Amino acid sequence: MNYMLDEPEESPRGIAQIAATVGNALLGITLIAASLASLVAIAVVALDIADETWATLGAQITAQLGADVVALFETFQIDIAVILAALAEQNNLPEFGAWVRQLLALLMVAAVALGMAGAAPIWVARALWSRRSSRAVLIFGMTLSAIGVFGLLVTGAPQLIWGLVLADGLLTLVASRMTRLSA
Repeated sequence: MNYMLDEPEESPRGIAQIAATVGNALLGITLIAASLASLVAIAVVALDIADETWATLGAQITAQLGADVVALFETFQIDIAVILAALAEQNNLPEFGAWVRQLLALLMVAAVALGMAGAAPIWVARALWSRRSSRAVLIFGMTLSAIGVFGLLVTGAPQLIWGLVLADGLLTLVASRMTRLSA
């Protein structure tokens, strides 16, 4: 038998490595799904407000008030649509639809960034599973752990989301160290 031609045996994947891989993959998928859902919601809102003006917004507000309030406004000759249109004109505000679409564009950039952020944990999960842990994986684990700790400190109470982020970061650190030691 020629032992030099035999493939070296790989050690089985540890629980920490499997858990970190699954946790990072789920985090990435969740971020990408949230990004896509946000983009769809933003598109729906943008289509809904395409023909809105300050006057139509005032009319919608008036329509949603109770009949008693509308009657009271009519008694004192208060028209919310006219008031909103006049305020917008006095303050040189752009038309309502254009103004909101600009805000929605900013939210769309944030949603795309969220989706792009989802690629990092998927890359880390792939690196951990293929046992090619690098310094970048270690830094990602430290960053995720720091974000989890910071989230827990800011909220002042145990919160499931920040606890899961912290746990995923710590698992990534442990799995990264274990992968680097076995290499």
